[in-house]
Amino acid sequence: MKELKRMKYLWAIGGFLCLFQGSVLAQHQSGGIFGRIKTPTEIKIGTYTFKDGGVYTGEVKGRKPNGKGKTVYKDGSVYEGQYEKAKRQGYGILMQVTGEKYEGQWMQDQRHGRGIFYFANNNRYDGLWYQNYQHGKGVMYYYTGDIYEGDWVNNARQGTGSYTWKNGSKYIGSWKNDRKEGEGTMVWNDGSKYDGQWVSDMRQGKGTFEYVNGDKYVGEWNQDMQHGEGTYFFQNGDRYEGQYVEGERTGAGIYYHANGDKYQGQFKNGMQDGHGTFTWVNGAVYEGQWKNNQRNGQGTYRWGIGDSYTGEWKDNQFSGQGTLIHTDGTKYEGGFLNGLQDGKGVYIDKDGNRFEGTFKAGKKDGEFVETDKDGRIVRRRAYKMGRILN
Repeated sequence: MKELKRMKYLWAIGGFLCLFQGSVLAQHQSGGIFGRIKTPTEIKIGTYTFKDGGVYTGEVKGRKPNGKGKTVYKDGSVYEGQYEKAKRQGYGILMQVTGEKYEGQWMQDQRHGRGIFYFANNNRYDGLWYQNYQHGKGVMYYYTGDIYEGDWVNNARQGTGSYTWKNGSKYIGSWKNDRKEGEGTMVWNDGSKYDGQWVSDMRQGKGTFEYVNGDKYVGEWNQDMQHGEGTYFFQNGDRYEGQYVEGERTGAGIYYHANGDKYQGQFKNGMQDGHGTFTWVNGAVYEGQWKNNQRNGQGTYRWGIGDSYTGEWKDNQFSGQGTLIHTDGTKYEGGFLNGLQDGKGVYIDKDGNRFEGTFKAGKKDGEFVETDKDGRIVRRRAYKMGRILN
């Protein structure tokens, strides 16, 4: 009986071993767990010479580089990393004789994926690559100490990014072909700031510039200069609205003074120049020609009390021929110099009597003919600086 049990046990063990052996054989033939294991005897080491003369030493498959290896090129450059079907693919480091170095991802012999490139001029790029180009998100550390962080397209800053200069200035915004282009904000290290449109690294289009002293300009720009329509806010409360040409107030505009005075008219190179009207807060008004911020040429000045002068001006003073009319009815027509009657002229009092002669420095000086309101000669007199001689 014991012998019969012993025989059954041995038959069971034998059957189990046969089943196990069959299962192992089946998995091996079908690429099962044993088929996925790469044994040391399957890793082959060899050498390979590329068409360009580079010599590879490392893992091979089908006599070609495949796996980890090292290539020494004819010029002395060295690549060490992964290969697939004789192409650099995966992670690898390329040391060039120029001193440049790349460490990162490769695909089909090209820098592709994430990697770091050390340039010969000591610049360093850390970011994404596409077919040997800096392409995608990346950071460039320049040898000058500047840093750019943002989008790249074909080795150029393009898209959105920030550029920080070593001196502390910083730009955040759009880029195209390595230049500021589109909407962006630039803050200089002195605290001044521009927010607006850019073209080819220059302020162009519409934008706002804030000065260190508190002034602010809002308007159009061309080639880094205020150009077109704009408004300038002065820190003292003054304000200019109007046209600009190459950074200067030029053309039609209005200048509002903080105290209530106002000029409306033509400007040139930042000055009131051409035809314009200045209105003072006290009620006085001048309308006429201007030159270099001063009344020059023909113009009319009306005082707030009602007096008026119409005629020629020079450097803010009556100068030349003009007419001065007072509210009391008196009137002078004739020559002026430095704001005073000078030369031939006629003084008419409120009753219509006329005094015609020569004036000097605002006083009668020379022969005078006096007539009444009807034109009849009343007398003739000679004067010397306002004193009667006869």
